[in-house]
Amino acid sequence: MRKFLVLLLCLFTSLSTIQAQKVGLVLSGGGAKGLTHIGIIRALEENSIPIDYITGTSMGAIIGSLYAMGYSPDEMESLIRSDDFKRWYSGQVEESYIYYFKKNLPTPEFFNIHLSLKDPSIKPKFLPTSVVNPIQMNLVFIDLFARATAASKGDFDDLFVPFRCVASDVYNKKQIILRKGDLGDAVRASMSFPFVFKPIEIDSVLAYDGGIYNNFPTDVMRDDFKPDIIIGSVVAKNPTKPDENDLMSQMENMIMQKTDYSIPDSAGIVMTFKYEDVNLLDFQRIDELEGIGYNRTMALMDSIKTRIHRRVNPDNVRLRRLVYKSNCPELHFKNIYVEGANSQQQIYIKKEFHESEDKKFNYEDLKRGYFRLLSGNMISEIIPHAIFNPNDDTYDLHLNVKMEKNLSIRVGGNVSTTNSNQIYLGFSYKNLNYYSKELTFETHVGKIYNNLQFMAKVDFPTTVPTSYRFIASISKFDYFKEGKLFSSSDNPAFNSKDERFLKLKMALPFLSSKRAEFGIGMAKFEDRYYQTNTINFNDDKTDKSVYNLYGGSISFNGSTLDSRQYATQGYREALVAQIYTGKEFFRPGIASESKTAANQNQSWLQLSYMRERYHKISSKFTFGWYVDGLLSSKNFSENYVATMLQAGEFAPTPHSKLTYNDAFRANQYLSGGIKPIIHLSDLFHIRGEFYGFLPVFPIKENSINKAYYGKSFSEFEYLGEVSLVCKLPFGAISAYVNHYSSPSKDWNIGLTIGWQLFNYRFIE
Repeated sequence: MRKFLVLLLCLFTSLSTIQAQKVGLVLSGGGAKGLTHIGIIRALEENSIPIDYITGTSMGAIIGSLYAMGYSPDEMESLIRSDDFKRWYSGQVEESYIYYFKKNLPTPEFFNIHLSLKDPSIKPKFLPTSVVNPIQMNLVFIDLFARATAASKGDFDDLFVPFRCVASDVYNKKQIILRKGDLGDAVRASMSFPFVFKPIEIDSVLAYDGGIYNNFPTDVMRDDFKPDIIIGSVVAKNPTKPDENDLMSQMENMIMQKTDYSIPDSAGIVMTFKYEDVNLLDFQRIDELEGIGYNRTMALMDSIKTRIHRRVNPDNVRLRRLVYKSNCPELHFKNIYVEGANSQQQIYIKKEFHESEDKKFNYEDLKRGYFRLLSGNMISEIIPHAIFNPNDDTYDLHLNVKMEKNLSIRVGGNVSTTNSNQIYLGFSYKNLNYYSKELTFETHVGKIYNNLQFMAKVDFPTTVPTSYRFIASISKFDYFKEGKLFSSSDNPAFNSKDERFLKLKMALPFLSSKRAEFGIGMAKFEDRYYQTNTINFNDDKTDKSVYNLYGGSISFNGSTLDSRQYATQGYREALVAQIYTGKEFFRPGIASESKTAANQNQSWLQLSYMRERYHKISSKFTFGWYVDGLLSSKNFSENYVATMLQAGEFAPTPHSKLTYNDAFRANQYLSGGIKPIIHLSDLFHIRGEFYGFLPVFPIKENSINKAYYGKSFSEFEYLGEVSLVCKLPFGAISAYVNHYSSPSKDWNIGLTIGWQLFNYRFIE
């Protein structure tokens, strides 16, 4: 009987030990290689292996935190496959949130120097401070982690699975173990690898990637949770001898400390995965990487089950997960607190989220207001935090705002093997109080295009936001017959166009990514030209046509293009109605019987439409298209050449914008084209552009140099260009070859470095 009682007691003790067995999961950092962790978690769940605690670093912190706040493997996989996730680590803003209303014309600077009237220190922006633009990440961590932070009251022990992650304090050369606080901040700090992701402050300390000092936090697991057994997943390795041609390997050797990736056999099981060809951001390889983790874990499952006797019911896990997530309060905001801005600026900022302080708003309202504020030039960064208020089940929104400095100096331009060499200088003063105001002075200096332009802009945050722009501009186009790189021996200009104007434009936001603009202005155009190809440059003088014009315009335009030039995604669109009236004055260079001074009135209406759009077909191929049309009631000028200089111009490529070509000018035309793009890498793509141009009524020249309309739709022109483009942070490099149908045998080859962009024109 006694033996039976002893045996029963031993059995009961054994069962109690089995029941109490606790399992900790430790996940290493390793960028996209950390997707392997999802496969391991899936295999453990399918075999009823418990996961009682999680610690992780960097990508291990991301996967670990998702599981710790109730994400299943399926939900983690779905999140990482989503377009949203791709935007988060690329920094791209989805089209529906691009607020074109506040944007200025793109400028061709290589770098931007910011300085303040109060702080004279100079901070040039030549290269970005991080590879990944933090604009998305600053916001999305609220959506991902704020509810779990609220449910746990900021204690990571009270998540669905108790959790720890590690960041690095590089100033004091030590790890930071994150146990409490904002879960999003903790994960963000743990994954902020230097130069790739921008670091954040935690407790006034700039926190970087935890892998710098501890990329496999088994010590944190043992010290904080004391599990009975540890399962470890290692997808990283210690730095090896750096490659002299590999900047990333050199950087890792300088930054990363050696980590002990082992676990004693008595303490648990470690699975090590060695990858040689997986890059930091190769998240599109999720199927492959997750599958490797799953298969390795299943291969070791018998051994795992031998070490871990306790089982959990998968249905109970799913039920507990649902209960936990249902207790996470939804994101409804009420109070807004702004740091880094004065009282007037705070009023301006708060108006972007709600009209009154008593009105609640949701995450969608937060997202729209956030991107609207960052679309202008006044604010450089916003770091939002959501703090739960249990009294009314709402969140207080705390915004840490970093204002742009008042003054900026921009330097850039374009270097080319043609005459399009350009120097660009821009100066801006901006100020934000109850409303935003910006003063800009810009100049372009080059052989073909020269421009001086002043713009004053004021934005009012009224119920329907309004923007006013006053533009004063002087510009000149000189067209040369031929040119060589930095050559001074080019033939004199056959014709030139001077344009001076004053214009006032009032704008309103229209739909999601467009604006409606109403403009009035006055201009003086002066065209100088020869009416014959036989020119004695010693004696002959150019004829001159001068136009004094007044007019107005109504336009609806918008753009979500992903680049100032050579875009590969997004769209650009403009619908413009314009009316002009004025006087034309013709003055011949040398008076003769066939050339006498003349004046005439000019009045016309015109309607134009342009749309450019890109569709991503696959990761390697994008298809773009372009349509452009013009209908104008413009009368002929005094002679054929003057008429062509004032006619509508079809110039869809950078080269065509700097080339004078009669064949692609008309008062009424239809045009279109396609743009197949092959992506060779993130930096390089091959770009094809093929266009057709069809004048409704081609403009002809008679025997006395007068213009007349030819037969409708009787002429068709085309142009094509193929280029190899490299898009760098400070500019673009393009090697191109193109062909125009007229004049015959018109082939051009060239190389450009920089941005070839132009300022506002009077006639849009």
